[in-house]
Amino acid sequence: MNDIQASEQVWNPLGYKELYRDLFKRHLTRQEHLLSKKRPVGWFFSFHPSELIYVFDVVSAFPEQYSAYCAARGSSVDLIDTSIAKGYSHFLCDYFKTTVGSIVEPEKATKPLMPKPDFIVDSRALCVGHHEMAEVFAKYYGVPRYTVNYPYWTPDSLKNVDELTKEAEWAEELYVEYTTKRLHGLIEFMESVAGEMDEDKFKEVFKKSEKTSRLLVEILNMMMAKPTPGSQREIGDLVFIAFFVLGSDYAYEFCHRAYQLIKDRVKRGEGVSDEKHRLLTFGIMPWHSLSLYEYCEKLGATFPVNLYVNASVHLVDSSKPFESMVRRSMHFTNATYDMLDSVVRAAKKADIDAALLLENTGCRITSMIIRPLADTLREELGVQSLILEAPQCDARAMPLERAKTQIEAFLESLS
Repeated sequence: MNDIQASEQVWNPLGYKELYRDLFKRHLTRQEHLLSKKRPVGWFFSFHPSELIYVFDVVSAFPEQYSAYCAARGSSVDLIDTSIAKGYSHFLCDYFKTTVGSIVEPEKATKPLMPKPDFIVDSRALCVGHHEMAEVFAKYYGVPRYTVNYPYWTPDSLKNVDELTKEAEWAEELYVEYTTKRLHGLIEFMESVAGEMDEDKFKEVFKKSEKTSRLLVEILNMMMAKPTPGSQREIGDLVFIAFFVLGSDYAYEFCHRAYQLIKDRVKRGEGVSDEKHRLLTFGIMPWHSLSLYEYCEKLGATFPVNLYVNASVHLVDSSKPFESMVRRSMHFTNATYDMLDSVVRAAKKADIDAALLLENTGCRITSMIIRPLADTLREELGVQSLILEAPQCDARAMPLERAKTQIEAFLESLS
């Protein structure tokens, strides 16, 4: 046993596990109720305006979240191989391959399966692949789909964005107006598949979404306290709330309880472990090997900032719902590399020592920013990065023991 393994400590997570269990149970209960009423089923992708799911009382399914669930339960590798056997390339998105596998050979997939869609909504707020995936699925099932075209932000269209809230000093009015029209078009599309929208319910859902978004922002702000109060094994699942169920009662109630837990811990000055190194991390979580975060934290390497989680969050203003839906797209992975200033500000605020960046052969879009991000952290803050190959669903490209060895060596270099 080497010295760093010998120094493993007591691990002290926040205790969100029971809260998540209740959240998912209530979400599935809602699904079953709406299915029994024969409400329409929609497939949605991250960065869509998730409030509309609750405004229109539709059944929601999320190929990305479901694929992550399969990876965490160990079925994604077989599903990926099924997709490849059907002629899809190994180099395509892990979420796409896992979903295709679950459609073609559902007996191999983790239950409960996604219900078959009656319509599909995708967006271009990060991943161009969302649009192509939605097209494949829509053609397979013969259902209508709608695309929200968000802008790709550049320095001449957006200035001084806050990394968590996505509030900006200035945003190009033409871009905001164009996207707002597309969002009005989405509402018309939703009315065509799910019935006329209730204006009062629209306002009610966005008020709830605003309260939930404020709690999410506060939770992630408190993660930057010293010592780092929570584990990434818990914080990583906040993307489910931020991306997919933001307008729900159960999301608000979860966040209210989760906020109090982390607030109390910060007040006591209690950390997830005996903190030795504070690391920024970025990349889609390797859902098949979340124990890697626990392993790091037991070695004293904590994660006060997870840029992947942060990108999923935005502050909702219920008095300006359409502007809020546009703000969702104002994150650093949907912008040119020379707009990484918001990341630098977050890294400074968190007082990080180093970075763990996950290069993902299962997601080319997020991986392309890894090297520019590492260069920026080194040039602006003198922070070194470990770049680790870690696909989100295919565990074969990241043997856990090899990853641990790489992390151990990196942490030793920081001492």
